[in-house]
Formats: sequence, C-alpha cells, structure tokens
Amino acid sequence: METLQKKIERILISSLKGCQTDLETLPNGHVCGDVISPEFDGMSYENRYHRLRQIQDENLNEEERANIGTLLTYTPQEWSYVPEKS
Repeated sequence: METLQKKIERILISSLKGCQTDLETLPNGHVCGDVISPEFDGMSYENRYHRLRQIQDENLNEEERANIGTLLTYTPQEWSYVPEKS
C-alpha cells in the first residue's frame, strides 16, 4: 500500500512541471518538507500556497489533507542559493 508521503510526492511531481520534493513523515504521521518547481517562478508565496492547495483538494481526501504539515515552496534558483561568505 502506498504511504501518504509517496502519494503526495507522486501527485506533486505529476501536477507541477519539473517538480522535485524533499518530504518526510513525522512521528505523528504528518508529512512535511520542501517542494521545488520552476512553476513557482514569479509567483508570490500566497499564490504558491493556493496552487498546492488546489492540487491537494483535487487529489486527496479530507483525512489525507489533514495529515499534511508545512510544505515550503522554492524555485530551483531559490533552492540552489548559497550565500556568500563574508
């Protein structure tokens, strides 16, 4: 049987172009982590959140959605950012 984490990864990868995920399941069963996609480029954090909610609402039932913790969104450029050392 597919775990919730694997299901969320599969859904996000199929719904967001060029998507990568770095998710984990916490001891309480909640799934949280990072979602990286070029689709987020130029989008506000609010619009990114709404896009993720749309995907969740279309593909997961209420119980599954209740077990999603924080999903942070990044563009590939944001994800690969390395600050300069001073």
